[in-house]
Amino acid sequence: MVEVTFTNPVYLWTLLLIPFIILTHILTLRYIKTAALKFSNFEAIERVSKGKFLGKSYKRLFRNKNIFLLFLRLMVYILLILSVTGTTLWYTGKASDFDFILAIDTSTSMLADDFDVTRLEAAKESAIVFVDSVVGQSDIGVVSFASTVFIDKEPTADKREVKEIINQLNIKESGGTNVGDALIISSNLLAGDESSQKSKVIVLLTDGQSNIGTPIDIAVDYAKTREIIVHTIGIGTEEGGKLFGLDILSKLDEESLKEIASQTNGRYFRAESKDTLENTFKEIASFTERSISLNITWILLITALILLALEWVLIHTIYRTIP
Repeated sequence: MVEVTFTNPVYLWTLLLIPFIILTHILTLRYIKTAALKFSNFEAIERVSKGKFLGKSYKRLFRNKNIFLLFLRLMVYILLILSVTGTTLWYTGKASDFDFILAIDTSTSMLADDFDVTRLEAAKESAIVFVDSVVGQSDIGVVSFASTVFIDKEPTADKREVKEIINQLNIKESGGTNVGDALIISSNLLAGDESSQKSKVIVLLTDGQSNIGTPIDIAVDYAKTREIIVHTIGIGTEEGGKLFGLDILSKLDEESLKEIASQTNGRYFRAESKDTLENTFKEIASFTERSISLNITWILLITALILLALEWVLIHTIYRTIP
């Protein structure tokens, strides 16, 4: 899948001037009076050059001077606007190694009893399976969050240490679920090593709805501009689980998790059992594709300059007018 994004999309509004440019060009042609001999007449040129100037295959392309020059100028205008907006192409390609941040929800709702064990214990056991499943030269970090985000372990290649940290995760008693800040802090941990050529992935696991901290859309844009993939896992059964034996059910915001994954070229998974959760982590560990960006600003700018040069050559050769 190929996607186009813009660093400065506000400049795209200037493309609305294109109809005005075309109308101005047409009105100018209607009222201008030409007293020059136009050498856009291919028959005259061929007589002068004995039929060898461009050849018959080029006649139709250049026959209508005004339309062709208008086309060139519009293309130059569009390319310049797209270059100013910072046009970037995103596509999916192969990656050899990844760096990961496991962002795990440790709010009180993770104590719900809809699994054989609590949701948090299931998440911890499955995360350890994930660490063991990761191959290649990957660094793995751990972030936990409730209303506050905690950096439990910065990215490291020491899998034994990462598993020990995961085993030590406990419920944070502070209320709320702060998904937005968890994404931003996880992104900062991955983006810290600018020299690394490895792909960067956040695995976000939560059973709740983000209700505090940075808005989700801002956090997603933050991760996306840093070329970070976010795979999201919604944990919990459809029926939900009770907390402390009370009739309190946590609410999973699947739409937000799907949107986070979609916007960052990741995938969303729904884990309704411990086995499903372990299989989800194993699947994520086996991924070999990543989102690759290509900034085509300079390509568009150079193309615009080439078209400008072509126009200059044409108006001084076959489209030249002699007073």
